[in-house]
Amino acid sequence: MSKNKSLFIVFLSYTIALICSSAFIVMYKNQDLVYTLLYADIIATIIIYIASYIFRNSSIYDPYWSVVPPFLLLFWIIKIDHINILNTLLLAFSVLFWAVRLTYNWIRGWKGLNQEDWRYIDLNNKSGGYYQLVNFSGIHLFPTVIVFVCCLPFKHIIQNQALNFNIVLGFIICFIGVLYEIISDQQLYNFKKHSPKSIIQSGLWKYSRHPNYYGEILFWWGLFIYAVNNTNYTPLIFYPVSMTLMFVYISIPWIEDKILRTRPEYKEYQKEVSILFPEITVIKKIFK
Repeated sequence: MSKNKSLFIVFLSYTIALICSSAFIVMYKNQDLVYTLLYADIIATIIIYIASYIFRNSSIYDPYWSVVPPFLLLFWIIKIDHINILNTLLLAFSVLFWAVRLTYNWIRGWKGLNQEDWRYIDLNNKSGGYYQLVNFSGIHLFPTVIVFVCCLPFKHIIQNQALNFNIVLGFIICFIGVLYEIISDQQLYNFKKHSPKSIIQSGLWKYSRHPNYYGEILFWWGLFIYAVNNTNYTPLIFYPVSMTLMFVYISIPWIEDKILRTRPEYKEYQKEVSILFPEITVIKKIFK
């Protein structure tokens, strides 16, 4: 199947998911808007899972991570009576800047329905007859819930009544995080064109083994800082912490294990460069 046809199927699947989840929001009568939005998000996830099952490719879910947050923000903009316009515009820019970049990067790298993420193939091989349970719960539902809770600061940010230091700082951190992702992903993209089987150790990759993930984590911490108004919303720190732990203990070890299986020389790179934080590598180089 061609890439354009594959992208059309993905687009159609997401359109159906959006229509169904929107219809649920309109019909469901509940005063707790958080649960209303969560249920709608899960309904959309189920529809994308069905599409993944029909076309036997769980990579159909991959853009969900970046496509859904702008709609979560739109929900709160519509539902909250009194919003701060300036705060909302700054947040909308941050979220759309991040979402467009990440979605574009996925489209650029995905070859179509004839390509499935190697991690899903690994899970399929390891889980055997239980794969569909793992597929729905681990590949689809778990990331949906993680992203959903990490987007909960949206409702606090847009209803803040005044622009404050936290809003400005959160905006700056989100912007730097996305910029970090753009630069690191482009550096990796250019490197793979000429050396597809080698290990990139230049640019931002000279200081962090996963600078793209570092930028992603910065973005989610930026959203948390956006929402903090003095100490009123400090419990929200659980959300970026959970996102960070997911990258540190699931995503990164998974991909590093795969790299080591095919490129043993990666061990030397691991010794020299920090797994995530470039600041650690810089300090090591200074005092080496």
